[in-house]
Amino acid sequence: MKRLALVLLLFSLPLQAADTSRLMRQIERGSTADRTAALRDLAKEDAPAATAKAVEWLEPNVDPALRRAAARTLWDLGDKAKSAEPALRARLDDRDDDVAYAAVGALSTMGVPKAELRSARLRLARSNDGFIAFYAARALFPDPELPLDAVIDAALAGVNLVAAGRPSDMKSRDTLRTNTRVLLEDLAKRSGREGFDALIRAYAKASPPGKEAISSALNHVPPQHGDPVQIGALLDSPQPWVRRNTLSALVDYHDKAAPVVDRMIVELYPPQEPDIRKAAAKALGGVGEAPALADEQAKRSAWRSDVEKRIGPALARAATTDPDRDVRKEAADALQQLSLWAGPALGSIGDRIVQEPDPGVRHALVRACWTARESPQLPRAVLASLAANDPVDYVRNEAAVTLKALSR
Repeated sequence: MKRLALVLLLFSLPLQAADTSRLMRQIERGSTADRTAALRDLAKEDAPAATAKAVEWLEPNVDPALRRAAARTLWDLGDKAKSAEPALRARLDDRDDDVAYAAVGALSTMGVPKAELRSARLRLARSNDGFIAFYAARALFPDPELPLDAVIDAALAGVNLVAAGRPSDMKSRDTLRTNTRVLLEDLAKRSGREGFDALIRAYAKASPPGKEAISSALNHVPPQHGDPVQIGALLDSPQPWVRRNTLSALVDYHDKAAPVVDRMIVELYPPQEPDIRKAAAKALGGVGEAPALADEQAKRSAWRSDVEKRIGPALARAATTDPDRDVRKEAADALQQLSLWAGPALGSIGDRIVQEPDPGVRHALVRACWTARESPQLPRAVLASLAANDPVDYVRNEAAVTLKALSR
């Protein structure tokens, strides 16, 4: 068996040599596309020969397309092309950004420290090629010599590429989509008020896909660094996803979002689309969420009164009158978060619970009563009727549990 393997190996050597010779001949003549394809094939068969030829092609007087192919091939070869490191270093300031970008990638794969590639990346982060600019900025962030505005511009260049259907390879395009989102989110989380201000500045000049990406990133700004009034201004956007993202971004501001609550409530009703109305209900529930402890909930404050007078009635109206079942359910769930102890909302939902045709929504409305069970506005008679007569057992049970809690 060993002898057979040796014989096969000896026969294969001339074949490999023949393939290498054939590819070397193709590399020397034919169209540029044929030559670059031959170099890629040669890299699979004979890495040292491909490395030597790629180094030749890296010379500055060579056709730019060949230089790009050479750098890209060396990147693919990685440590197998370690001997090409000096030639690659010489191309870090290449006038062709594609060549310089591939040289940076190849050297990085070979283990060259990031600090030695920083100058090249700082230049490439301002490339006119959005793909190159984005990945250079991503590799650098955060860097004191790369302003946040430049990082955002590079990320938005990547966003615009994806929106235009580029790169043509779907996997690369999906990866770029994910990476741009992650970089903007990271910047929003880590850059403080300076990062928030940079995102707001960028929004004003961004493309529609860029505006959507920025509005999503604003949801990751820590509330101590953001401004809910500036965020709320994005609710005037004609783009539904921008408004949805903006509503989510406002949740963590709670009482600081008071100046934009009325603008949020506008999104809660038709003619807004159901998905927008659901997002508004969820956001209003989050903004007005009650403190966790019951004694804290019972304390009166200007903000709790505001929640009960503005947010509670708005959600109650949506929970009982919206034509879409899912919106009514979302609004009823949001009412539970408020734990209403006063205000008109409880009285208004009490008259409508029994009229609600969907048991899931009825149950959510009863739960809203449970979370506000100490309120004098609690519709006790309605709950007693539901506990005795509702056709759905889990609604009857919830109403009974709420009434039982009142008797303790």
